[in-house]
Amino acid sequence: MKNFIIAFIASTSILASCNNSTSEIFGKTFDNKNAVAASEVVSQIQSGKQFHGVMEGRIVAVCQEKGCWANVELPAGQTIKVLFRDANGEEFSIDKTSKNKMIVVNGVGYMDTTSVEMLKHYAQDDGASKEAIEKITTPEIKPVFNASGAFLK
Repeated sequence: MKNFIIAFIASTSILASCNNSTSEIFGKTFDNKNAVAASEVVSQIQSGKQFHGVMEGRIVAVCQEKGCWANVELPAGQTIKVLFRDANGEEFSIDKTSKNKMIVVNGVGYMDTTSVEMLKHYAQDDGASKEAIEKITTPEIKPVFNASGAFLK
């Protein structure tokens, strides 16, 4: 009987660890309930307010160099760039194969100006052609989300 109980506990622990894989949690852990849709977050940001909290949406692009940023889908083909930074400002990465997955992120959303240099860097990370990169000549003012933690669904 004792061996049966030990075997049962061991097998239950193994199954539980498989079902609760941490491979889909990145950065600082957080409560991913009550997430706000990315489109609602952007509406708040564009009205001049920062957003502090949990946002969710579908990933349409991921940095193919390190996984240090992702573009999350918005209506009308727009996106919000999510940058992965912990509380100390240190970069962390998500899985580079996360395109088309749902993501829940915790952090701060705001409007930001992205320089031409950084836009070219992002384009290069995303695999854009040299010609496409050379066409980038003006900075962009767009919504950005600094995530201290991310959860892939």
